[in-house]
Amino acid sequence: MNPQVLLLRHGDEERRAYFAVAEETELHAAAARPESFLGASELALFGALRFAAKRQGFLLGRLAAKRALGALLAEPDWCRIEICSGAFGQPLVRHPRAGGFEVSVSHSLGFAVALAYPDGLPMGVDLESVAAAAAGTILGELQTSPAEEAWLAAGSVGEPTACGVLWTAREALGKSMKIGLNCPLGVLALGQIEVGGAAAWAGRYANFPQSRCLSQEIEGRVLSIAMPMALELEPWPLAWQLRA
Repeated sequence: MNPQVLLLRHGDEERRAYFAVAEETELHAAAARPESFLGASELALFGALRFAAKRQGFLLGRLAAKRALGALLAEPDWCRIEICSGAFGQPLVRHPRAGGFEVSVSHSLGFAVALAYPDGLPMGVDLESVAAAAAGTILGELQTSPAEEAWLAAGSVGEPTACGVLWTAREALGKSMKIGLNCPLGVLALGQIEVGGAAAWAGRYANFPQSRCLSQEIEGRVLSIAMPMALELEPWPLAWQLRA
């Protein structure tokens, strides 16, 4: 599946980002020839993984990331693009032209997404499956803000989906700041949530007024993208919906 180009507008400046997906149906071919798209350091990491779920998640995440980065860097040889982990587990891109580009990756139940974007426009993407059984546990961990409590109490969104929105909004922001969820979750809470369309929401962060979040739910999954408040993104990534 080809990556989707996204236009990023920041004031008078217009730049490009690329959004890509990878699906479980691709795992057999990817596992048979990982050397066709993984660099040497990535092959070593993959070889050290012992659990099937970890190996599958690694391959799906790398496939999505290489698709997005390959388009942004105009690099057809994905083995030349290597992704390693930073101090907080954030993806770091290694490539001769990678100094000005970054990537954010997420995967959930056989489906991975990646967003490759220009450095200096901090962004983060997160994808989670909606699960009614886990909603209560998630609510207990979120450390919700008053605005989020009011949104939940209004009942306009089912609790499992609402929990998915609030969780992915936090994780997307943590990724954009390169810290993941290595802080109290309440620090990353939303201070405002508005309807942004059918099964779509726009949020502003309570403690980070320079950032905002766009979220969408489709067929049991929630996707959120965190980005600078002044940044406009168009169109919304539709590629992830194709086989959801």
